[in-house]
Amino acid sequence: MHNSKFGNEFAGEAGRTALAHHTPMAEPQAFRWAAPTPLDRETPTPPIPFSGRPVHLSTVAAGPGSAGTRALRPVLAAGSRFLATASGALVRVKQLWNRVPRPIRDWVHAALDATGVPYALNYIAGYEATYQVDNFAGNLIELNAAYASSSPEQREKLAWQCKRIVDALVMRNGVSKSTHPMRQNRILMKVLSDTGCRLRTSAIKVLELPSSTGVAALDNYAALSQYYRIRAYVLGDLFFQLRYDTDRQCIFDEEFTLLQVKMKKRFFSIHRPARSGERHTLLTAVLLFPFELVSRYLKAKYAYAEARTTIPIPLVHPYVEARIRTGDLTVKTMDVFHKIGDRYDVILCFNLLLRRYFPLDQIAQGIENLKDALREDGLLIMGDEESYAVARKRDGQLVFFKKEGRF
Repeated sequence: MHNSKFGNEFAGEAGRTALAHHTPMAEPQAFRWAAPTPLDRETPTPPIPFSGRPVHLSTVAAGPGSAGTRALRPVLAAGSRFLATASGALVRVKQLWNRVPRPIRDWVHAALDATGVPYALNYIAGYEATYQVDNFAGNLIELNAAYASSSPEQREKLAWQCKRIVDALVMRNGVSKSTHPMRQNRILMKVLSDTGCRLRTSAIKVLELPSSTGVAALDNYAALSQYYRIRAYVLGDLFFQLRYDTDRQCIFDEEFTLLQVKMKKRFFSIHRPARSGERHTLLTAVLLFPFELVSRYLKAKYAYAEARTTIPIPLVHPYVEARIRTGDLTVKTMDVFHKIGDRYDVILCFNLLLRRYFPLDQIAQGIENLKDALREDGLLIMGDEESYAVARKRDGQLVFFKKEGRF
């Protein structure tokens, strides 16, 4: 992109590294969220207080036909308090556990991972920090308004707060919106430098699914541009904006599926990360039953009503918005588990079709849909941040020929 003062303050160190790969573009009109930096470079900053009116379980009026949920209200409030209390206790236990020698910890994790216990305990331990009220997605509106008039120091805090908000945003499929610059760059550059992975065409059409806020796509676009002329680059995801019901202080996705409800001291995320993955077992369901109870209650209580007014909150990175305006990028709502309905030369699918998120049969269906969306001789590159696999479409079938790690 560019090396403006705005860009440097906005993205931080990792963002500046990523921006060096991009071509100049129009200055973003307004701040909407900040490019996260890699976790190993994080420097925690105090959260910024927000003035939005909170909602508490004890003050919510019962909806139509909710006599049963009215009777459950004390139980549900107790369940919410239990999660917060257990979170604090497990944080202290985890600190002690981290003092145990690494080989012993690895052995215990390997023995217990299939039971789902580590997943449940880690989720509860991180609950209080992750779902504090300052990480509520509705705060993105205030952050957007505050950015233009804030000092450089305040902008840095705003950037970190936006990162925390996006990290805590979990979609209805159990996948979070987390992302950061250069997330797939190492893997993509390794694939592109391999002559065995080259395409026979000089101009390509690319699909990145999921694209999250689009910030990683900027680096991927730059990397692919070193080898091909990009005819089209499509960002695919379940949704690209939120809907905020300010009266009831709750967040919906574009299809008005409830995602978050703001309470007095924290917010509640209706969906839990990796809800359908291999680490979610019957034992996990038992351990996290208080969460499930509150989730069901809130989904019934905060069902979307057409008569209510909601405010749209864009989730696309402002630099990505600029590339959309120039026509370099386009966005398209899509679900990997349904037909995609177009053909691409290259498909990038990172951090989605993983066993920690979905069962094997569902992953197979997703791969089948990606295969159908791939042109003959096209490349499918899948993986996470540590491992990957590359397949080429031959005679209508995927042939995997390059792999690294356990993916």
